[in-house]
Amino acid sequence: MSRRKWTREKIIETINDLHGARHSLSTRRMAELGYSGMVTTAYKSEFFGSWRDAIRAAGLDPKEVCKRKRKWTRERILREIQRLHREGEDLSHSAAKRNHQYLVVVAVDDRMFGSWRNAIEAAGLDYESISKHRFWSKERIVENIQQLHNDGDDLSHEAAKNNHGALVSAASSKRYFGSWRAAIEAADIEYADIRKINRWTREKIIQTIRDLHAQGESVNNSNMRRMGYRGMMEAASREANFGSWAAAVGAAGLDYDAIRKS
Repeated sequence: MSRRKWTREKIIETINDLHGARHSLSTRRMAELGYSGMVTTAYKSEFFGSWRDAIRAAGLDPKEVCKRKRKWTRERILREIQRLHREGEDLSHSAAKRNHQYLVVVAVDDRMFGSWRNAIEAAGLDYESISKHRFWSKERIVENIQQLHNDGDDLSHEAAKNNHGALVSAASSKRYFGSWRAAIEAADIEYADIRKINRWTREKIIQTIRDLHAQGESVNNSNMRRMGYRGMMEAASREANFGSWAAAVGAAGLDYDAIRKS
């Protein structure tokens, strides 16, 4: 979709086609469907100047057809940028535009921040550092992993994501290895050994559960796996520790049944 040659007529036609197919026309939904290029083009002054005006030009009411569950505000944009940064996402303009088009589109709107740089800096981040592109290759990824391993760094998934987010993101992308495990093995390192480096003790497990809960994260089974805490969960489930994840959560003073249901 991104390489299509868009014209005003083609954008209007596509908007009507998508509306006819009962798709939401929100910028997020357009990104999910692969129409980021169309939205970006619509924002250009020589086209419509904004996505809402493009929708109006197609004879539709933006309030009716976008169906956004939550309205974007400056505060919500900043929270989203900060969350992505904490998770180690590449927030350089080109990468953010490619992976989080909906966020970039709303952030650069004149009613919000006017530019991606302004949004990044308003989120308390150093734009110069964020914007430095690191050109990865399989060789460079392997070289970095081996160097970190030789330096004694913890390369378990959760620790590496926290300390070397850009490396983990690159290694796990389909363009390179597809997963952190595959990258580790490509570096001639036993993944089973890597997982053992982060030695979870009963005390460490309990403290981590409490910290995550205090941060507002659900510590139910599925969310812990999604966040990359499989190693901790496996350690918690050992008979020498708690015997199960539910028991570990209970030992941290939380009601696992209530957490699971919520």
